[in-house]
Amino acid sequence: MRFSRLLVGLSLGLLASQALVSAEGGVHKASVSVSVTGASAEALYGQHQYAASADAFEQLIKTSSPVARLYYYAALANIGCNRTARAKQLFDYVGKNFSDSQEGISSKKYLSNLSGERSNTTLAAATTGKGSGTAKSDDEELPESVVNAMAPEMRALLKTDAGKIMVKNMLAEKKEQVQAIKAAEGKGIIDKKNPLPPAKAQAVPPTKPRGLGDNHPFTAADIARDGAGGIDQSRYPNCWFESSMSALARLPRGQKMLADMIQLAPKGGYVVRFPGDGNEYAITKQYLEENSIHDKASWASIIECAQVCKFPDNSGANGQDGDQSRLEIGLKAITGNRAELIDLRTATPQEVSAFIGGATKSDNPIVAATWQDAYLVRFPRVVIGSHAYTIIGFDPGSQLITIRNPHGKNSQKFSLPSDPNHLEFEQMEDGVFKMHLGLFQKCFYQAARSFI
Repeated sequence: MRFSRLLVGLSLGLLASQALVSAEGGVHKASVSVSVTGASAEALYGQHQYAASADAFEQLIKTSSPVARLYYYAALANIGCNRTARAKQLFDYVGKNFSDSQEGISSKKYLSNLSGERSNTTLAAATTGKGSGTAKSDDEELPESVVNAMAPEMRALLKTDAGKIMVKNMLAEKKEQVQAIKAAEGKGIIDKKNPLPPAKAQAVPPTKPRGLGDNHPFTAADIARDGAGGIDQSRYPNCWFESSMSALARLPRGQKMLADMIQLAPKGGYVVRFPGDGNEYAITKQYLEENSIHDKASWASIIECAQVCKFPDNSGANGQDGDQSRLEIGLKAITGNRAELIDLRTATPQEVSAFIGGATKSDNPIVAATWQDAYLVRFPRVVIGSHAYTIIGFDPGSQLITIRNPHGKNSQKFSLPSDPNHLEFEQMEDGVFKMHLGLFQKCFYQAARSFI
């Protein structure tokens, strides 16, 4: 088990930047967009359309104020389409002008690797263990078991320049772990071809006997065991939905609603019915695997898969006429009820406190959306831009709001060094953090709640 977790950790860590970008779906219509394609630069990058993504980022660079993340991901997109010279320029700019930021630190590493880079053939050999007669040391080779532990799309990304550089960084930063895996391979502890043990089915015994004809595979108690922690948004830019599902997963009434949505299909697999939606969404285990939907809890994966079917490529996520908030659509899809919105830009602290407190006290779902990075740059960096979060608690006395990132265990962590006593911000585990109401109104522009 120790080596299994280590394999998975290294495999995911190699592509952390890719996962972060592809997971951060735009929350509102003001998201970064490209007029020619109508798709965001981030989404194009997440779909591995690196040339189109790089072009989109270039348009933004011409019209936006300098932001570390903008230039950093523009550089990554340029690496992906082999525009190395431009990538070097962008990394150099970020490293010099945002030297203390995480992007600046990472840019310096990338620039160093690019400047001293050997041929792509040698890099590919270090990545896959295959070469054309070029000598390589053991330290340059990624363990075969690590590569085989990756999902197919992750292995494909390793063939790009961005993936190759991530491998170099990983080999340098995780030297001890890599050597431990290689030693285990040599002793036969790890099977190089099939490194991970078969996944065990999540067979949770029902808390009470099911009646005849009851074909719901999950009970409310099953959902409650996982709660919001069962949801880990990954490759799809659907934070607007995942945050709403997280909100339901932590509430007693919501847990029953989620359990009722899933039924067993007569010929295998599952059928999902969203409240107020007359359609049925057939979900097979093969479809789950093919679309790489792997939330921590199987019920969450099944419902997320149905959401992807209901809103393919986020079509309809802004409403039928394209003029609605994605927070509103997400809550409506998962609860079947209309959502109430509050504009955090114009609301008073008292109004925001009452809006949030009313939802949390009555055990009703509430979510919120952050500003774009171009706006957030003026504040301490403690949230992801253009992202939806779940509000899971509020303390009127300290004015601290407890918030969860639907990325869950894959969440990026932040800190606020100027606040050692955590009066403004405190990072916790599983994507959960606490934020003072005043800072919340600076970083978030909108909140939505529904009643169940």
